[in-house]
Amino acid sequence: MERTIIVRGSAELRIPPDRALVEVTLDADGSSRDDAYRDAAGTASAIDAVIDRHAAETERVVTAALTVQPLTRWRRGEAIRTGWRATRRSVIEVTGFEGLGLLLSELTGAGGTIAGPTWQVDDSNEAHDRVRVLAAEDARRRAESYAVGLGVTLAGITWIAEPGLRSTSSEPVHRMMPMAVSSRMAADLEEEVVIEVAPADSIIGAQVEVSFAFADAT
Repeated sequence: MERTIIVRGSAELRIPPDRALVEVTLDADGSSRDDAYRDAAGTASAIDAVIDRHAAETERVVTAALTVQPLTRWRRGEAIRTGWRATRRSVIEVTGFEGLGLLLSELTGAGGTIAGPTWQVDDSNEAHDRVRVLAAEDARRRAESYAVGLGVTLAGITWIAEPGLRSTSSEPVHRMMPMAVSSRMAADLEEEVVIEVAPADSIIGAQVEVSFAFADAT
């Protein structure tokens, strides 16, 4: 018969994010495929110029999607083509937050629609190791409390596992709770409007399952 106490330790830390993800989308309509693409290219150049001016604050820019597709409307039971729409969606990874509000303002002024920022913590952030240590300490405290209540003593560890590795549990080892805000401003504002954006803390978590052997108290 196994003489073990199995516990799950958990911990969370609230820390500043390492980066912000900003999604910027541009749309351009035209009577033909070429017209839509040409207008989109002009807006894309203006948006890219903004991104270039903020190169020191950004780490990477990824084009997530580029499409040119027909626009239609339903008439008398069939789809009638009314024009074309060109769309480009890009994701900007920002690591310098001081000028983030200005970047968002300039992107909308250049004709982009923005979503974000979404705050993220890098996998390499040392806080992940700190929260794992805290989760392990929580597991030991739990086991010691049960041992006291049962009148036994802990005699060592028989196994350690992250949740889901020894059971069917699907709980994640790390829980990220990025906070996001969305912003959209008209491109034809008479003067530039800057909404200050402050980074929101992210919550990272860790869990660990530990099996402690126990012996009768002497």
